[in-house]
Amino acid sequence: MKQGMFQNQSMRQEMKLAPRMMQALRFLQAPLPELRDLVRTELEQNPVLEEKPGEADALLAVPEPLAGTASDEADQENDFEPDDYGREIDALEHMLEAHPLDEAPGTPAPTPEAEEKRQFFLDSITAPPSLHAHLEEQLNESGIGDAQKKAGEYIIGNVDENGWLAADVAEVSRESGVPEETVREALAVVQEFDPPGVAARGLKECLLIQLRRAGQGEESAAAKLVGGHLEELGEKTAAELAKAAGMKEAEAAAAMKLIALLDPKPGLKFSAPPAVYVTPEVEIRQTAEDETVVEMLRDGLPRLHISAEYESMLQDPGTAAAARKYLAEKIRSGQFVMDSLHQRRTTIRRIAEEIAAAQKEFFEHGISKLRPLTMSGVAEKLGLHETTVGRAVSGKYVRTPQGVFELKFFFTAGLRTADGGSISTAAAKEAVAKAIAHEDVRHPLSDQAIAEKLNGQGLKLARRTVAKYREELGLPPAHKRK
Repeated sequence: MKQGMFQNQSMRQEMKLAPRMMQALRFLQAPLPELRDLVRTELEQNPVLEEKPGEADALLAVPEPLAGTASDEADQENDFEPDDYGREIDALEHMLEAHPLDEAPGTPAPTPEAEEKRQFFLDSITAPPSLHAHLEEQLNESGIGDAQKKAGEYIIGNVDENGWLAADVAEVSRESGVPEETVREALAVVQEFDPPGVAARGLKECLLIQLRRAGQGEESAAAKLVGGHLEELGEKTAAELAKAAGMKEAEAAAAMKLIALLDPKPGLKFSAPPAVYVTPEVEIRQTAEDETVVEMLRDGLPRLHISAEYESMLQDPGTAAAARKYLAEKIRSGQFVMDSLHQRRTTIRRIAEEIAAAQKEFFEHGISKLRPLTMSGVAEKLGLHETTVGRAVSGKYVRTPQGVFELKFFFTAGLRTADGGSISTAAAKEAVAKAIAHEDVRHPLSDQAIAEKLNGQGLKLARRTVAKYREELGLPPAHKRK
């Protein structure tokens, strides 16, 4: 066979997205913060696009906590006026009929400089330090000797997420090659670090360290109760503990209040996820008449329109042909921007309406009533492609009576119940979590016992499914919940 470089012709079919479609998809997929940047860029690059005065910052919604975080939900009023892009777009269509374009320009691709700035911004977002990093920083500043520092590094490496030391002195000595006496000295240093109670070898030591740091020595009433009656603290009254510990009832009561303020797992504050604040774009609420209402909320986007001055120039016969062609292109491009925003809002609203209709019981009773819902099913009802629904719900948030959720939260697969109905996997996970939350702490339920309990309630789950959901919820097995 002869080898070399050749040219040949061939025909093939391929689908290309028109610039208008690419822009619409880009606007649809963009979360609200990114969308604001896109609109601002369009305003800067297109001279015929103008912002309606007094309608930008006034429309910026206050971010709200995502459901499941510690903060309370913000109480906001919604006085968003109906989107009038549709009327303006119709008027522009009539005006531009006399100035057809072979191909309208789409949204320009981001420049390398813009991409570099965006990446720099993302790289600048820092996460809070981990527990280990927090402890290592204090170790480096402690000024202890090399041998103690080496032992301290191994101690910190064996601190679990609760903040407790998961290895004994002998193990640390063996792993680090440092004598046990030096390890004990290093441990005493680490146990003085923040957070108080860190590197304790159990609950009792953790609480005693915190009491000592608070000025409550070994002879204090609180230290005596922790040291000699820890297991009875949650079961006996102040009078009973006072009698057992040989102290006055008032002393025991005051000591119990102080102990209740201590943190039994000081490391968890470093592993707990921070509160996430988002800006919902849509609200689903119940009226006094028990009707479900869907409303689009303020989004903080500039309200756009085409400059009347440039429209007049386009329609003026005295305007040069080249200028009229330029204006027609820019006006058409501005129309595409407004049309994309209009379509984005319309699509999100239609999907939210389908969610509201399907999840009415969830809004009234919570996650246990969350019904199975698929994107393909909603797409079929709305006459959209499934990927369009996926783009529309990703990164978009809805305010509901149960809190603020990402729209895609409501799309979940289902499981069959004993009565022939169905329940969402999210609701099934909630059922597993509730079963564990209400178990006897002295006799935790095994995965098989949880499955049997839920089966008795009409929810058929296999043991392995319970185990899978429990692990996804971050809950330990029965033998570790004692």
